[in-house]
Amino acid sequence: MIKRTPSSKSSTAGKARVVRGVIHGLLHGRWNGDDRLTEVEAAALFKVSRTPVREALLELASMGIVELKRNCGAIFLPFGEKELRDLYAVRTLLETEAARLAATRIDDTVIDRLKSSFAALRREQRPDTDWKLDRELHSAIANAAGNPRLAAEIARYGDLVQTMREAVGTVRADIHSTSVTDHLRILKCLKRRDADAAAEAMRLHLDQAAASAVAALKQGSRVFIG
Repeated sequence: MIKRTPSSKSSTAGKARVVRGVIHGLLHGRWNGDDRLTEVEAAALFKVSRTPVREALLELASMGIVELKRNCGAIFLPFGEKELRDLYAVRTLLETEAARLAATRIDDTVIDRLKSSFAALRREQRPDTDWKLDRELHSAIANAAGNPRLAAEIARYGDLVQTMREAVGTVRADIHSTSVTDHLRILKCLKRRDADAAAEAMRLHLDQAAASAVAALKQGSRVFIG
């Protein structure tokens, strides 16, 4: 296991700050397709060194947010309905496989704890504040799949979706309610150790999440779920 030094932790935090800041700016119209952002500009804007800026831009490029050009910095790519659907399509490929693998590996105590927490949300008609349980469930499934590379890739896309949620603000209670129902269905399939059903439940959940995100993008209602 690699032990992080204080400097590496600082670099990781700086990278996360740049990634969040760029996505916030993109969603709020600070940048548009074909706009440019250099390392020097980003370092000054987000008050970090150029090393975390470079790492952040590489991560954003790997997700299709920007394109890196030699001596030009980062060029923003268009971000609209197609790009959002593409993002969710990748998430679906990754997370349906994770659910399939996790069905025979995930601990019953983890399933029962999450099921109890989601059931309480539904019973009390409370939102999943900051999507905490949502993120916990997706992370638990990814980790239980037994493939660290798969889990790391799922975490990257999960972080991107969460950053979008932060950028667009508060979401409606009915969106949370739909998501809770989806998650309880996934947990039921995992409890039965039914790999195919768990994968299908995850696919249906992310299909619904993608449709809601696209509808919100079109309507300008600032709602992203998943």
